[in-house]
Amino acid sequence: MIAFFFVSIAGKAQKPIDYLTVDSLTYQCYLSGDWNKLISVGSEAIEQNIDYKKLRQRIGYAYFVKADFYNAQQNYEKALAFDEGDVDTRAYLYYCGLNTGNLSFARFHAAMLPTTLQQSLKIKPFSLVDAIDFEYNYKSNNSGTRSNPTYTRLGINTLLDYRLSLYQSVSYYNQTFNADTIVKQPEYYALLNWSLTSHTSINVAYHYLTTNKGGIILPGNMIYGALSTKLNRFHLGVNGSTLSYNSSNTVQLGLLAGVTFEGKSNVYLNSSLYELTENKVNRTVFSQSIGGKLANTLWADANVTLGNLNNYSDCNALYVYNALDPTTFRTGFTLFWYLSKNITITANYTYDTKQININNNKYTQQSFLGGIKWKL
Repeated sequence: MIAFFFVSIAGKAQKPIDYLTVDSLTYQCYLSGDWNKLISVGSEAIEQNIDYKKLRQRIGYAYFVKADFYNAQQNYEKALAFDEGDVDTRAYLYYCGLNTGNLSFARFHAAMLPTTLQQSLKIKPFSLVDAIDFEYNYKSNNSGTRSNPTYTRLGINTLLDYRLSLYQSVSYYNQTFNADTIVKQPEYYALLNWSLTSHTSINVAYHYLTTNKGGIILPGNMIYGALSTKLNRFHLGVNGSTLSYNSSNTVQLGLLAGVTFEGKSNVYLNSSLYELTENKVNRTVFSQSIGGKLANTLWADANVTLGNLNNYSDCNALYVYNALDPTTFRTGFTLFWYLSKNITITANYTYDTKQININNNKYTQQSFLGGIKWKL
């Protein structure tokens, strides 16, 4: 009898069904590990307005086992709406956040877990040194008056609470102009991230930089703020910053939008549009990236940025493009190799078109970056 109903529902999916039949069939699918049929029967039931916590948990688990973590998250969040105190639902939402790279989402739900479970999962509210990252960047150009610059950066992430983190970074830039003018730029950066809700985060950052250009000191200070929300596969955000540097002030306002498509490769698109105002002159910068999974431990991201990048900031104001010669076009790609659970290797290539403001001559610059992130 059950088999007859199952064929009728999962195969034709035409006749009305009731709660008891759905509950019995999805439970049998759960026990037998028939995840595709569980999802099919469960989806048909929801279309016919049969929806409850256990059904969403079973569908969520089926997607989780299939490594479709976005659909798993969506169903577990529906289950949570029926019972916000359910520990199993919270635990799987925590793992969904980890597997989609959404650490803020994961730790938001981790905060709701019982202390004993937090301890067994080795989840801590505070960690002085949660992760360390390092990168070295060598740039090569075809200009006869500019040397090949280098850039080195070291960052440390601190977990202050389940919903609050602090990232700090120090970096150093070095280049020579006209064979005798040495430019050095040490920098300090601090970013405070607060998870307002499971989907919404607020970022506040301070970026200090001081350029030593042949003995002439040019101090710079940037204040940055951002509000972002990530609704399953969709990401939206607004941000703004103000940079006081070299007797001028640059205000930057940005809009960001992104989507991750269904499929094993998790292909995503991210678009950013910025409006910069510098000395009462407005200009627009547009950035587009596309990425996805190439293999189980290898991801790739390709990007292009259009516009005058003079005093432009990127990556939550971590990078400030205040070089003497502004970039007018940028494109490149990044490879992420997840060497182990705690170690990520990064390799980046970038091609820039740069312009010398004095004579408007253009030259090209190629950038080669290697980095490592170690999560302790």
